[in-house]
Amino acid sequence: MQMIDGFLFKAKKNRWHYAYLFIAPVLIFFGLFRVYPAVETLIFSFFKVEIVARRYQWVGLKNFSLLLRDDSFIRAISNTFVYAIYIVTISAFLGLILAAMFNSNMKLGSLFKAVYFVPFITSTVAAAVVWGYLYDPKFGLFNMILKLLNLPQRGWISSYKDALGSIIVFSIWKTLGYNMIIFITGLQNIPETYYEAAVIDGAGPLTRFFRITIPLISPTIFFVVIYNTILSLKVFDQVFVLTAGGPAEASTVVVLQIYNQAFLNYRFGYASSMAFVLFFMIMIITILQYSLSRKWAV
Repeated sequence: MQMIDGFLFKAKKNRWHYAYLFIAPVLIFFGLFRVYPAVETLIFSFFKVEIVARRYQWVGLKNFSLLLRDDSFIRAISNTFVYAIYIVTISAFLGLILAAMFNSNMKLGSLFKAVYFVPFITSTVAAAVVWGYLYDPKFGLFNMILKLLNLPQRGWISSYKDALGSIIVFSIWKTLGYNMIIFITGLQNIPETYYEAAVIDGAGPLTRFFRITIPLISPTIFFVVIYNTILSLKVFDQVFVLTAGGPAEASTVVVLQIYNQAFLNYRFGYASSMAFVLFFMIMIITILQYSLSRKWAV
């Protein structure tokens, strides 16, 4: 009996070795391209870094103190939060509305789902280039439509007032399909018996939506909110392609500031401190949202 137990123990132990062997490439890849750069960024934030000359001068918290007096960085944080608020609220809300519509057996529902989901899987850079032509003040489609309707034309991405809003509209179009698909998955997990019982009790469509649908998909709602928040705080591609942060930093965001400081001004230590502040903000917001989701989710 002891021999059998010993053999089984060795077999289980060997299986663990095989398991670690199979996941080793993923762990190595994650460590090299995720953990190591993150740790190095944190270390660089306390130095004045000259990459080419390989010189590292300890400056302590100086980089972080400079951030507090950097008007460009403060403006970038403000724009990033404004962008995130609009994306999280409008894109998630519209995604839920579309999911509720397409979850029913409507004609051509599958076609419309594909149409709304295609922008999400389209390259952000390629889509932003196309939208750049649509936003063109002179020859863009949007201003041509406004002209036909006898409405005042707008500067869109070349206007100080409209630049950030134009990027928000593009991003809502880009992320809407993903939110819709996630919400459809959540809606399909709700048992039909709940709705049947509510209909028998005389509950109308709005009552069923707010009393049954919303509470039962609350975990899905919190997931979409957290996902969109993280995605919004890391926005870069569309801003870089459409406006490059202009005009006059009207649409600048945190990641763009990090890019400019690191690869245009070669202030790698200062850029690292910005990256660490962004990481800290994302971590705090995610923890708060996750705590609320556990408290309120059904």
